[in-house]
Amino acid sequence: MSDPISESLKRLVKYFSSNYIPYVIVGGVAVIVTGRTRMTTDVDIILDHNKIQREDFVNYLIDEGFDASLSDFDGFDEKGHCSIFYKTGMFRIDIKGSYSDLDKESIEMAIDETFNDVAVKINHPINTILFKLKFGSEQDYEDALAVYIRNEERIDLEFLKEKASKMKIKDELEIFLKEIRDFLEQD
Repeated sequence: MSDPISESLKRLVKYFSSNYIPYVIVGGVAVIVTGRTRMTTDVDIILDHNKIQREDFVNYLIDEGFDASLSDFDGFDEKGHCSIFYKTGMFRIDIKGSYSDLDKESIEMAIDETFNDVAVKINHPINTILFKLKFGSEQDYEDALAVYIRNEERIDLEFLKEKASKMKIKDELEIFLKEIRDFLEQD
């Protein structure tokens, strides 16, 4: 039997695919798939919230064992996130609409990967690194380092720098890249 995160993702991805809803998995699951084994207590998803038929989605979720109601999706109206829970109640699923150009770009740049035998759209390593640097906790920084090192061949450094500048984290990226160079030179 699969773990609850994989089971919930399988059900969510099935709905998104069959209803042509563009989405991307971000956060901890994206880090696990692209670079660092670690625990996560939630699943973070960005999707095109304008393509969700809320009532249909909620009915699907309930039928598939999620704890969800229409009011859970009021967050879309306020450009926030919506939280739902899978039947285990042990973790939450945070769903955020694509409110900004950065959100839309994350969906467009999503890469096809597999998480515990579930085919999913995962945040591109460039976006994972930049968002982790923007949030800036110690774990976020460690996640960004692992993702960069394990995906260096996928990273267009000029695009990374350009996007960091747009996100107003150019200085953070320069410090980050220097730390990586120093670390790799130690070998």
